[in-house]
Amino acid sequence: MNTFRLKREEWLPALVFLVLLLFFHGLIVSKFWVLFADYFHADSWRIFMRNYHMSGFDPISYSVLTQWNLGFSVVRHPLLAFLLYPLYGLNQLLWSLTGANCAQLIMAALLLFCGFYAFIFIYRTLREVICVGRSDAVMLAFFFFGCAYILLALFVADHFCLSLFLLTLTLYVSGRKIKAHERFTRWQMLLLFALTAGVTLSNGIITWLCVWVTNGRSFFRPKTLLPALAVSLLMLGLGFYIDAGWRGDEAAGAVGGWVDTQTPRVDTVVENLLGESIQLHRNQLLGDVLMRRPVIVRYSWAAQYVVEAVIVALFLWGVWRGRRERFLHLLMACLAYALLLHLIVGFAINEVYIMACHWLWVIPLSMGYLFAAPSAVTSQKHPATTPLLPSPSLNREGRGGSPLRIILWAITLYLWVYHTLLLYHYLTWPLSY
Repeated sequence: MNTFRLKREEWLPALVFLVLLLFFHGLIVSKFWVLFADYFHADSWRIFMRNYHMSGFDPISYSVLTQWNLGFSVVRHPLLAFLLYPLYGLNQLLWSLTGANCAQLIMAALLLFCGFYAFIFIYRTLREVICVGRSDAVMLAFFFFGCAYILLALFVADHFCLSLFLLTLTLYVSGRKIKAHERFTRWQMLLLFALTAGVTLSNGIITWLCVWVTNGRSFFRPKTLLPALAVSLLMLGLGFYIDAGWRGDEAAGAVGGWVDTQTPRVDTVVENLLGESIQLHRNQLLGDVLMRRPVIVRYSWAAQYVVEAVIVALFLWGVWRGRRERFLHLLMACLAYALLLHLIVGFAINEVYIMACHWLWVIPLSMGYLFAAPSAVTSQKHPATTPLLPSPSLNREGRGGSPLRIILWAITLYLWVYHTLLLYHYLTWPLSY
């Protein structure tokens, strides 16, 4: 439970971030409350869906909390509907007491918790693992959460914010263990895998990568590897079995239908993977490729390509600076997995930007090595009983120089202002009945 206790230096940035989160949650709840609170007839869901256009995000969780069902594809999200079942029970209780469907409020509370602690874990990873100074850690954390599909995931009723929370927790724990020369125990790795893969099966691979890089060759010992294989196959097999019983013939194409070999890869990288994931396109704003949005949309401002190029350059520079760090090797392994899954296999490539929560944290964490204080990066062994705390030297700014900080602060401010204006306008459009 100490993991969820805020430290003194975290209170101020956490409070600012919480206020921003509440603002966006207030916008989306107030927009759809009139449609969802009086959810008493068959047309309620259809009216709601006619108005709920948030890119490729699906508000299935609202449906699950309103009238519990498996909802999500069990192959891809084996435990998600079951994890939400207690919240469905809470909604039924509140519904009976208030006469209003409180699914939106309950889901907002869950997303608020997950988004808030994802911010804390990113900040702590920068501070305690990469050894970045306070102001630089705040800058990089706000840069990350200002990215388009990270910000959206924080308040849109889908599963991505839950994945972000669990993955940032896993990365933070892995980083601390790497710094302290510790290993994951079997119960720790199995619990983390069950939670991350239970929300989205592909997350489980990231968990195994974290365990592998942290534990080293001991991960491949039979007493560790066999339980890992067993729980992975059990979850996958159970997902296919339940999906086949629930969806029948549709289950066979549930995963295969997401694989795409036709979408152009170079344009996808420029406009979607490194484009839309970080900066929204004003044209076709939050459009859905399954409806009217083209897969490839161009930016209307040439300066936005400049911003993208600067971000990529800083990311690559950070990778070079941290190339000898074991935690950076873990980040690169996670990135390689994401590129393999989306660009080579083609899974969900037509809307790859909605998968940003599964990999985009690689960019700010890699950038952190541009600002890490050399004297604070240590490979000394820490006893398992001694908490790994930031060194006092971290309070001073490390290498990187003022111009670099000015550039990153300018990009961060631009992302927050640009996305706030677009999303405020989008979420205050009149409803269509």
